[in-house]
Amino acid sequence: MKQVVFFDLDGTLLTSDLKVASSSIEAIHALQAQGVEPVIATGRTLAEIGSILEETGIRSCVVMNGQYVIYDGEVIYENPLDVREVIGLHEAASRNGHELAFYNADKIAVTSEGSELITKNYIRVGGQYPPINASLYLNESIHLMLIFCEEGEESYYQKKFPYFQFVRNSPYGCDIYPAGTSKASGIERLLTLKNLPLEATYAFGDGLNDLEMFELVQHPIAMGNALDIVKQSAKHVTHSHNEDGILKGLELCGLLK
Repeated sequence: MKQVVFFDLDGTLLTSDLKVASSSIEAIHALQAQGVEPVIATGRTLAEIGSILEETGIRSCVVMNGQYVIYDGEVIYENPLDVREVIGLHEAASRNGHELAFYNADKIAVTSEGSELITKNYIRVGGQYPPINASLYLNESIHLMLIFCEEGEESYYQKKFPYFQFVRNSPYGCDIYPAGTSKASGIERLLTLKNLPLEATYAFGDGLNDLEMFELVQHPIAMGNALDIVKQSAKHVTHSHNEDGILKGLELCGLLK
């Protein structure tokens, strides 16, 4: 039975200095040598994780919280946002003075320059301030958005735009993607399309956008630095992302000895 292990990135596979620990790289290579399939499952887009895929040798990923799925280097599923819904949200955000980011597999664009929240958000993930393109969604498919707002302000949008869900990923903003979808729905697509068994699935995570994934897989493993609600949803709790938590978690659940 083919075993598949899904790895969140920020706070999980990436340490606090946004690196993949050498122990994690060695552990992933050991999994691959055993015929286990490692898959990245992240809110980030493909354009942000190329170096991580290269460094780890991982060729499969579920990105943008399940909206875009690649298996062994091939795109097997994508779920672009409804443009009419994006237009309505953009108009409301503009009226309220909130900036947005638009994501697809190749690009990230934001609606304005000089935003303090945008600046802090991309420093947090080790990136640069994205290019300005407030109408990217009129010309290209968009799979994920961010709204930059203070904690609690997203509740207005959640009530007004039920097509979307707003999942806070930092003090600076929220991921936005279709209600009823998640990393878990992307994982389900991958497993179904590639005829892989749910019974042999594992996942590592730490944040709110990992909860659905933890409910789906058979062996959820929370990082030591995970939110309490994530730890409560896990079968195992390993060490933190800064303390060889991936290696120790793989040992804890019996995938590595």
